[in-house]
Parts: sequence; structure tokens; C-alpha cells
Amino acid sequence: MVAPHLKGVVMNGILKFVRGWLLFSLLWGVFMWFMSWQAQGKEIGLAVVMSLYAGLIYQALVTMIARYKARRQQA
Repeated sequence: MVAPHLKGVVMNGILKFVRGWLLFSLLWGVFMWFMSWQAQGKEIGLAVVMSLYAGLIYQALVTMIARYKARRQQA
């Protein structure tokens, strides 16, 4: 449960995470499609799923690093 005065902050964080995830997934998917996956004969659906997974992992790592750095600066 989130305190009422923090709901906006949490929602902004979630939206920022999702935007970063989708942007990276789109860019990574397009890049990989033209550089590798098309030549390998990957199906479009599989390429979309793979790029979404890659984007999720990337954004999670970026978020963890940012939170770690913010906590170090507070201490």
C-alpha cells in the first residue's frame, strides 16, 4: 500500500519504467531484426517477444543501478 501523498511519485516512476522498457524494446527489436533475426528466419512474433524480454531486463538493470546510486548519495 502506498501513502496517498506518494501515489503521484510512484505512478511517475512506473510510467518512466514502462516508457524506457518499450522504447528500448522497440529500438533493440528493429536493430536486431535488420542485423540478425531476419537473416536467421526468425518469426515476427518471436522477435517481438525476444525484444520485449530484452527491454524488460535492460530497464530493470538501469532502474536498479539508478536506485543504488541514489541511495549511496543519501548516505
